[in-house]
Amino acid sequence: MENTKVYSRTEMREMMIDTSEYFFMNESGDFVGTLEMKAEARAGMLRLFFRLSDERKIITPVFWWQSYLGFYEMEIGTKLKLSYRESSQNKIFLQSAEILEKDS
Repeated sequence: MENTKVYSRTEMREMMIDTSEYFFMNESGDFVGTLEMKAEARAGMLRLFFRLSDERKIITPVFWWQSYLGFYEMEIGTKLKLSYRESSQNKIFLQSAEILEKDS
């Protein structure tokens, strides 16, 4: 069964979903990670929660101007190659995500 659920901020509060173990990515490079959860943020932004292959848990925003990198339609459990880069303002952002395998 396809699981593409995007939680609203209200749902996360009501369900008391704890995301305190997730941290923003602080380095550029390519990483392998699994999509664990998706949640709405402010208008034009989607929050993504990943577990990296080294077991780190990270949270990453993607934006409307990136077409959300296709994450609205992506299934939870999808394994990806995540490419993080540094912007001209010295901020780390998710530039691209390549599907490696889907959770069956």
